[in-house]
Amino acid sequence: MILVKSKTQPLSIWYDDRTYAGYHSLPEEHIVSFIELIGPSANRWEFFDYRASYSVEHGRVLGLPLDNLRTLNILLSANITYSTALRAPKLKSLDVHRCSLNWHSIASLHRLEIDQNTEGPDLAELVAVLRASPDLEWLCVSRNWPMTATVHSDSLYPLPPIFLPKLQRMAFSKLPVDSLSILLDLIEAPNLHIFDHHMTYKWTSDDFPRIFGSAGRHIGAESPSSYRKSPIRLDIRSNGETLRIRVGDRKIELRRFGWEEANGRQEREASLRAALARFHPNLRSAIKTVTFKNTPWNDEVVGYLRLIHTQFPKVEELVLTGPDGVDVNVEPIVETISWEQKINNWNEILFPCMTTLRLCATQRCSMWCGSSILRLVEGRAHSARTESLKVVGLEGCRIPADTAEGLKQLLQELRLSNTEVEDNIASEADSSFPANSNEAINAETEVVTSLGVLSISGGRVE
Repeated sequence: MILVKSKTQPLSIWYDDRTYAGYHSLPEEHIVSFIELIGPSANRWEFFDYRASYSVEHGRVLGLPLDNLRTLNILLSANITYSTALRAPKLKSLDVHRCSLNWHSIASLHRLEIDQNTEGPDLAELVAVLRASPDLEWLCVSRNWPMTATVHSDSLYPLPPIFLPKLQRMAFSKLPVDSLSILLDLIEAPNLHIFDHHMTYKWTSDDFPRIFGSAGRHIGAESPSSYRKSPIRLDIRSNGETLRIRVGDRKIELRRFGWEEANGRQEREASLRAALARFHPNLRSAIKTVTFKNTPWNDEVVGYLRLIHTQFPKVEELVLTGPDGVDVNVEPIVETISWEQKINNWNEILFPCMTTLRLCATQRCSMWCGSSILRLVEGRAHSARTESLKVVGLEGCRIPADTAEGLKQLLQELRLSNTEVEDNIASEADSSFPANSNEAINAETEVVTSLGVLSISGGRVE
């Protein structure tokens, strides 16, 4: 009755035999009845959500003449390949889960999502779909294990780029990185707003610096107009389990099982270097704020600081948050920023344009801040080679009262949050840390959790 009354109006159709949700399939006669009832109106279907067992005869449904179909979602209980070309010339949105299709017959998409396909597409097939869909706006591919590198591009025989001027979101998860690197190097997406690549384990031959480099050209692409409304911030999170690099809504993240214990630190630094090297040159002066989160405050983060300084010499604000569950000492970090560093055979002071420095301990942890931060502020106030520090923020910290008073006198603003200002901290506390910054990296101290809260702003104690 509904089909009769709707006459020639477009239809939205849902087909679900319940196997995708873990139930037993509907009896065969139900499927036949569905096709007999709905099949004659297939040329009116505009939206079709197809959820079925891998073992049914899919051609009975997917082989219908879907002449006006705009959106097709396919979700199967296990992986299959449906090799017959779809009869859907107006298809714009395709979402497939555990179903490989005749990819060379698919074109002119605006949206493409592929998930958990073990039978395809391979890289060449995916490239073909993208080249045939220049108006694509949304691309998400995850857990597509056979995406082998069946296309090759090198300096002698480069492949032409895949130009996707309308692409706004691009997301990948758990893919072989060699083939994905090739794909990312081919895609040109000048209006991309969201880029996300997430990995959780290591394939045998994965080259992490390579995939971080390929992702870096998208993370650090010249900013869309929406980014220019506010300063651009680079966020880095690095520890034994995670490396994440983020600019706005663009990021790459590797978590959990990726790093080998023996060479994890070297791989992380090489991956970060590879990503930053592919950032657009205009971002070298545009990135004003850099944040490090959950990064061990040791010689690893010191290496990151030197690398960031080399790539982004105009950084004005530096924010470091200590690792979770670890009491930290800020002295090695401050010493690194305070003294000249040998970079490219030239003595440089890190971050000469820096005017704001924020150091934060995580919850349930404490941070010791001695007199080195006062020496840093004093040194920059009298240096012709650097800007003066104007704002210092300390969170979850213990600090001597005389150091806090000295900072207050020199800064425009001293921000202390969850910070304990102590009058009688032993004077030898500072001297217990080696003066040499390289030795100080591995120094440890025993600190207690902050209990007091004191806020100082504009020279006033509240």
